[in-house]
Amino acid sequence: MFLTEKPNYPSFFDSFNKEKKKKKEFDLISQSFDESILRRLNTLCNSHSSVTINFSWLSSALAFLSFTHNQAITLLSNPKLTDSSNFYLDDSVKLLDICNSIASEIERLRHRRLLLKFALHLFNNNSEDAEKLRRARASLTDWDNNLKGYRYDSSKNLEHLVIDLAFMLKEVPRGKISSDERIVRRTIHSVGLVTVFVAGVVVAALRGSTELGVAVRAPSEFLWADSFNLLNSAISAELTRPGKKRHLLEELDDVEARLREVIGVMDDAGGEKGGSLNGAVKELERVTETLGEGLERLSNGVNEVFNTVMSSRKEMVERMRVGQQKQQTK
Repeated sequence: MFLTEKPNYPSFFDSFNKEKKKKKEFDLISQSFDESILRRLNTLCNSHSSVTINFSWLSSALAFLSFTHNQAITLLSNPKLTDSSNFYLDDSVKLLDICNSIASEIERLRHRRLLLKFALHLFNNNSEDAEKLRRARASLTDWDNNLKGYRYDSSKNLEHLVIDLAFMLKEVPRGKISSDERIVRRTIHSVGLVTVFVAGVVVAALRGSTELGVAVRAPSEFLWADSFNLLNSAISAELTRPGKKRHLLEELDDVEARLREVIGVMDDAGGEKGGSLNGAVKELERVTETLGEGLERLSNGVNEVFNTVMSSRKEMVERMRVGQQKQQTK
């Protein structure tokens, strides 16, 4: 009797089990992605389902957007699913444009803040000099006049970009597809919903809108749909809240309130106004610094989103290139 080595041919069941294991891992990644979105969403809305819109909240929303794109890359980088991946690549270009436009709006606010800084400089140097007081008051008035052009002229491009991005949500490829392709397209739709929502809120806040430019709702198939739609409703309620101040952004309202207080004291012809003016100027100085810090935080958030999307696009393109090369060498 002779012992012979049995040939080790790969069986059909080995291949089937590998594919089954790979599919299960892909499903688990998709589930983890949904759960991570849900956790992040819950941090953006308090227990009373209300929202206070300020630079801190907007920065958190942008961090959530950046996180969503970063988490999605594992699901979107399958080199075999180029149709859906190409859709994400096309879609994300809109977000890069939105980031650039938001950065431009932040710069506008920074330039407007210089009007406040100039007025404060004049107040602090010599608050008794009539000419300096006149120039300081003119600078404060320019803040308000500058707002009108900013609000009605500069935000149109931003609004149109968000609307275009929302329209692309309806164009996610459909039809008979594999289970992996379905997960990828579902992920694209998730990322699109989060992107349109966050971009819409940032745009509404910067332009002082009373409504979101685009209304989006998550379908019930998503684990995080209830939280997403609840947050959306909370934002809409804040935009239309009775008695809401002039601006959606808390910091801009604070600046305007203190600015009008300073002007009011300056225009008060009766009584002693020296002490009152000094106190009002100090409060204006405080909220002006808070505004500057908020703008810096928001700018960092926008840069983070831009860099994350650029990195995701680069990684996707590289994986697709490697995948195509492997197919060609077979």
